[in-house]
Amino acid sequence: MNPLPKLARPREVNATSPENAPSLRIDLAAVRSNYLEMRRRYRGQVLSAVLKSDAYGVGLEPVARTLAAAGCRDFWVNDLEEAARVRLNAPAATAYTLMGLAGAHIGDFEALGAVPAVATLAELEHCARHAMLDRRRIAVAVQIDTGLGRLGLCEEELVFLAGQPDMLAHLDIRLWVSHLAAYNLPEDPENAEQRRKLRDWVSALPHAPVSLAASSGVFMPPDWHFEMARVGSALYGVQTSAVWQDGLIPCYELSAPVIRIAEFPAGRHLGYRGTTELKRPSRIATIAIGYANGLPQRFAEIGTVRFAGMPVPLVGGIAMNMTMIDLTDVPEGDIVDGARAVFLDRAQPVEPLAERLDCAPNVLLTQIGAGTRRVYFND
Repeated sequence: MNPLPKLARPREVNATSPENAPSLRIDLAAVRSNYLEMRRRYRGQVLSAVLKSDAYGVGLEPVARTLAAAGCRDFWVNDLEEAARVRLNAPAATAYTLMGLAGAHIGDFEALGAVPAVATLAELEHCARHAMLDRRRIAVAVQIDTGLGRLGLCEEELVFLAGQPDMLAHLDIRLWVSHLAAYNLPEDPENAEQRRKLRDWVSALPHAPVSLAASSGVFMPPDWHFEMARVGSALYGVQTSAVWQDGLIPCYELSAPVIRIAEFPAGRHLGYRGTTELKRPSRIATIAIGYANGLPQRFAEIGTVRFAGMPVPLVGGIAMNMTMIDLTDVPEGDIVDGARAVFLDRAQPVEPLAERLDCAPNVLLTQIGAGTRRVYFND
């Protein structure tokens, strides 16, 4: 091992400035590229974008502006509040809400120019009653539960709806919507069963476009595409299928700065309850990032960190706002002011980490995006 350097006096820093804080850098050009790649593959009519949960933690406003500039005119969000944010940043767009009315009045959606994807028969009846009073039709999308079980009308409710001509006469049904339960397993026979149900059930209902495919569905053959696809994960370069999806670019880079470097002798214990025992004299850097930034605590056991282009181990566990890494093998000349440790990026994306954590990749992206300062470039 090279001799350990003498430590310089700590410099004063402004902890609130971007260069001295953990950051999630978002490449908006990658988001645009992913949207255009999905549009190239899609054989239906309308490729819409899913911006729910603050665009999967990436940031709704800049993503909405980027995609609107790329030609996207239809967006999906959680609720009325997110729909208002879409409309503010993409005024010509239509915003659909995946949580249905979520306790709001249909008049609130009309005032905003948003379309609820109603989730229950009671919501649909609410919309129809309001339309009847005003002697007009109200725009809605209708969610259909073909197997996922979360939201949407079941077969019996759809049969009831088909027998209600007065109700249907006051509804401008823009879309019939369902979601594959085995979206990540293209060959699962339950997918074909859901598609069959959707086709059969809507055949008895007023004609309207159909939406079944999410990101993974666009990579499936064209008979899965229908008239509208709802693309979410793929926009951010996240793989959501057991079959690799070509052409997607991760749009994120999670990094954090060094706030202290110290030398420790062999045998020193680091972290809470002495999590790590050093086996040799070591140079340890404390990095300004932790689980408050969405970094899973088990990242210390299974994650990879790069510093000065080299993989380095984590030591001492992950605390709320700090993580330690071992720089002993990093050449002294590469440890410079302003150097940052990289936790996630295109070279080490979220998918392998999510697999080892036994969670969906979007779990990591949304948590990190919610807890970490976001910096945008290539807009």
